[in-house]
Amino acid sequence: MKSNATRGTRSRSRLIALNSRLRACRKCHGAGLLDERESIPIARDPEPDAPSPHILLIGQAPGLRATWNDRPFAGVAGEKLRDWLEQGGIPREDFYRQLHFAAITRCYPGRLPGAKGDRVPSPEEQALCRPWIDELIKTLQPQVILLVGLLAIRTFLGPVASLTAVVGTSTIRDGVLFIPLPHPSGVSRWLNEPANLAAVARAMEILRSWH
Repeated sequence: MKSNATRGTRSRSRLIALNSRLRACRKCHGAGLLDERESIPIARDPEPDAPSPHILLIGQAPGLRATWNDRPFAGVAGEKLRDWLEQGGIPREDFYRQLHFAAITRCYPGRLPGAKGDRVPSPEEQALCRPWIDELIKTLQPQVILLVGLLAIRTFLGPVASLTAVVGTSTIRDGVLFIPLPHPSGVSRWLNEPANLAAVARAMEILRSWH
């Protein structure tokens, strides 16, 4: 029987190989959906001395800073996410060790014209990128998937009405625990409501009970 360490090493190797292929993807550029400068998939490998992570975080799409630095959630939103996850039992120093970061689409989609936020990836972009997410889940075999933002939540849990309807709950499918979360954006008005912050705290209690 193979040891857990051996299985973890092989899973890590497969994940790194998958990321290498993903970074070479130019499907959206080839389909005329993104220009060549935008079509830069982000796929961060596990920390060199870390095992293959068992928690997968799926967001909407990488931001511009993550594209530049290949380091997701490195700014103010990342600090808030670290605060949440610390409540969920993940120490701040293990943020990049215990989580693997992915998104519904893996290229920066650009800014939303006339607004502060980024553009939501089109259905065509989402469809072209979906096989990468499916293969990632098969390769990583996560025990927990954190769904950050409505696009990720609806992609995996169906047409939920709002963040309020699902944040603070969890769903188990095929042995995987799905935990919906809002995006920790500093411009999110949803997070201004005390009841919504309490829902995030409940979500972190669910994570802590697993962790």
